[in-house]
Amino acid sequence: MKKQFLRFIPALGLIFALSSATAQTASSLEEGGPNMVKFNVLPLLGGKFSFEYERLLTSRITAGAAISIRPNKGLPFGSTVKSFVDDEELDDLIDNFSSSNFSITPEARFYTSKRGPFSGFYIAPYIKYASYGASLPFDFDIEETDIYSRTETIPLKGDITSFTAGVSFGVNFKLSRNIHLDWRIMGPGYGSAKGDVAGKMTLNSEEQSELRESLNDLKTDLEELPLSIKIDYDVNADGANIKILRSPWAGIRSGLSIAYRF
Repeated sequence: MKKQFLRFIPALGLIFALSSATAQTASSLEEGGPNMVKFNVLPLLGGKFSFEYERLLTSRITAGAAISIRPNKGLPFGSTVKSFVDDEELDDLIDNFSSSNFSITPEARFYTSKRGPFSGFYIAPYIKYASYGASLPFDFDIEETDIYSRTETIPLKGDITSFTAGVSFGVNFKLSRNIHLDWRIMGPGYGSAKGDVAGKMTLNSEEQSELRESLNDLKTDLEELPLSIKIDYDVNADGANIKILRSPWAGIRSGLSIAYRF
């Protein structure tokens, strides 16, 4: 009888531990629900809207995702850049550049604090998918004679998609029963991108030749960068098509979000 009782001790211990963990989770849930929605205020500085959702899995582990949208508009802080750099060509590029983007970022969070769910310092591995749309002018020179040349501009427009992976570090502060402040301090990530860019413009044979030469110079410069960017291009009488075959892509996530728990 004693031996049979001893066999049940490990099982009883496991049942007691699970019951204790369940009781702690249930107790902590009484203070608020297992869900949290957030609005990230930092991206507003760049004209972007970012929303997040987080779901409690255990008392210290959560899963969630962030969605951000930036409508098509000019380069963020373009006027600030122009005030620091006195370059007419750069000014024209900034004035004519526009972009938009959309991203979705699933992540898991591991909280280190024992103060309860959604509280304290956390580590959050993530994967980010982003789609960027951009339009910008591309200048190329046409040599008419040995002493005279003119500059033509082809408007380029295209889309780039990227995948990155990284880890975020941050702190979640409980302000009241249902209101939190989520500070994502830093979240470096690295990945790759590819895309297609096209420009529509009627070109004669000489203009096509000069545009090919300019794009070839661009291709060489990009491939000689420390982190090589590989592109290919095609030029015809109707314009140019540029394909970004491979490009390194890096970024840093940050945020300051007002959160509501329910």
